[in-house]
Amino acid sequence: MTNPLITPEVMSSMTKTDRLVVDKLTRLQKIDASAMSITLAEWRQHGSSVHSHLVRLGFVGEIEMRDLRAGLLALPVIDLHTQKPDPVALKLLPPALAKRHQLLPISLLSRNELLLAAYETENLVALDQVRAHLLGSQITQVRLALATAKDLAREMERAYSNTVTVESLLTQARGTLSIDALVQAILQNAFELESSDIHLEPDEHFLRIRFRIDGVLRQVHLLHSSLWDKLAVKFKLMAGMNIAESRAAQDGRFALELGNTTVDFRVACLPTAHGENIVLRLLDRSKNIVPLKQLKLPPETMNGITTLLAKPEGIVLVTGPTGSGKTTTLYSLLAQVSSVGVNVMTLEDPIEYPLPLIRQTQVSDKVSFADGIRALMRQDPDVILLGEIRDQETAEMALRAAMTGHQVFATLHTNSALAAVQRLRDMGIPPDLIAGNVIGVIGQRLARRLCPHCKTPDTLSPENLALLQEADAGNTATVYRAVGCEHCYGLGYRGRVLLMEVAVFDEQMDELVGSNGTLPDLLRHARSKGFKTLRDAALRRVLAGETTLDEVARTVSLALR
Repeated sequence: MTNPLITPEVMSSMTKTDRLVVDKLTRLQKIDASAMSITLAEWRQHGSSVHSHLVRLGFVGEIEMRDLRAGLLALPVIDLHTQKPDPVALKLLPPALAKRHQLLPISLLSRNELLLAAYETENLVALDQVRAHLLGSQITQVRLALATAKDLAREMERAYSNTVTVESLLTQARGTLSIDALVQAILQNAFELESSDIHLEPDEHFLRIRFRIDGVLRQVHLLHSSLWDKLAVKFKLMAGMNIAESRAAQDGRFALELGNTTVDFRVACLPTAHGENIVLRLLDRSKNIVPLKQLKLPPETMNGITTLLAKPEGIVLVTGPTGSGKTTTLYSLLAQVSSVGVNVMTLEDPIEYPLPLIRQTQVSDKVSFADGIRALMRQDPDVILLGEIRDQETAEMALRAAMTGHQVFATLHTNSALAAVQRLRDMGIPPDLIAGNVIGVIGQRLARRLCPHCKTPDTLSPENLALLQEADAGNTATVYRAVGCEHCYGLGYRGRVLLMEVAVFDEQMDELVGSNGTLPDLLRHARSKGFKTLRDAALRRVLAGETTLDEVARTVSLALR
């Protein structure tokens, strides 16, 4: 396919990378003439690169563009959410040089080779200046790895910003402490540590501040209790709460620019014996949706997901406790099915990440989940996403939407995939409505990933060794334990791994559901079809050296079912 807008004159004015990208996207029919026309208009007006405008306008996803460019340029990719800069490597380039050319030192690949994360790759002057600076050192080679623009900007900010810490503020304070500066330092600190939640907990004599990092709470600060009244008022003002009300629970939200990105904060306030307890949930808008293929799931798990996505109608439930990554998985599923020819609509509370091509609606006092589904059905949807099924009415509406020829995705709080059937029954949903309309359930957990820099081979007890051998008798891989180093803030873990089970419902399963089959009955049938449980997934991750037995035991029961 040729695009009439891509004339030889236009191509000649582009960089080599842009020519390769545009040619590839055109041949793959990923962009049409209208999208290219808008992109070229933006490029002529604002400059920069064509590929960056394609991403900014939403015509191509950030990760998709990164991977496409990496393939065309024969460069490796780097995910800066999981691979962080080595402090030793950071010291090899002065901050001014690194920031000027947007090149972030990541690690030493060998004694004389430095890995740099980059977004743009054609700045030969930048590479010459880096090599000139490294003359006289042991580094003789420089290798580039492609990162997304947002990830690179965020990590550059974290690596080189002169952030004021809570400790430095308290040390430097002479008499009057700026509450605004203290709040900014707390929020910045939480963002840089990639916390999902901030807990501000007043006690009798002090204020405890804890961050939830990789799913586990960690105490980071203890402040004098005299600071809490002013801090509480500041946080409540930022979240739009009533500062005169201190005896009732309140909710609010606000947004803040941190590290060159906008972070949304959901705030919940609750009266306790020693004052108001405040919890903030962080939602980073710059985080990319992870494609399914990058989740590194076992083949049978991916095959199950592919089977569910291929079905044109029915409801797919994603289950697990709060904080198990259900919404992120739903976004990955939507990214897989979304295209110009498919109308995808969502009901969410809140809208965590804006997605291209998808119509997203925020649930509110005026738009409930049940009312929202009714409204969505009049918008001619092909695919519907529900942030959560909370009650009987919402569950019935979702199932009836699936019954009328729609693909429906939703989350449900249960302990396992197959327990979703009983959860729907408990809500009052008739078994014959569940059977045939629920086409599959995904159960999942998140376990902390071992830090690659400090993990150490472990010696297992006979009981644990037998447990792993029972999971995979032919695997003789080394099992590791967490240690702790400067890369992982002494925790021994950095990032998380996904544990997932996928139950695909067939005719026999529908019959069991319709006849009120018990959970053991459902599990026996699923296992006969090759179903792997969360326990199986957890032990596999341990055998792969990605996490530890202690860690998976914290999130998944290792007892046989």
